[in-house]
Amino acid sequence: MKLQVKKMINAFIRHTENVFCHKRIIIFKQLRALRWPDMLTLFGLLCVSFSVYFSFKGCFIIAYILILAQLFFDYFDGKLARAIGGGVLGVYLDSFSDFMAVASSVVFGWFAGITGIAMLLAGFLNIGAASIRLAYFTAYKQRAFTGVPTVAAASAVSSIAFLGHIFIHAYLVWFAVFYFISAVAMISDLRFKKI
Repeated sequence: MKLQVKKMINAFIRHTENVFCHKRIIIFKQLRALRWPDMLTLFGLLCVSFSVYFSFKGCFIIAYILILAQLFFDYFDGKLARAIGGGVLGVYLDSFSDFMAVASSVVFGWFAGITGIAMLLAGFLNIGAASIRLAYFTAYKQRAFTGVPTVAAASAVSSIAFLGHIFIHAYLVWFAVFYFISAVAMISDLRFKKI
């Protein structure tokens, strides 16, 4: 009798596990495609998303630190992906995160005080250049970077904008030129080795 009850309980547990496992696979199929490097990419994406928020709020130190944090996460997600292997999803997720870094640097520049038609044009060119560069990089696998990496460009131009905001705020409108340089650098033919 005990053996029969035990068999029935085990059969019920196996059936329940199969039902719930099957449901979990259907519900969380997209999440199961994530790998460990993708978690770092998501943290970087979270950083630049919050950077936009803090730029809106006028908390430029926090916004700037978050843009630099994304550079950190972008560097290490690539290292980790090369060390343990990355998934197909990670390539696209990384490109989206890099694009958001450029978008957040443009928002940062606007709210830090770089305004006017020149910045509007430079911001549009930065976002366009980042889109082209990332689409090219995703479509054509490369051993080296062609053009300045988007996250490096976003971090550099944000650093310049941040320093301008602190030290020479009166002339900050002229800093739009650095955003033009950033856009050109991203789609240039300069070649950089992957670190």
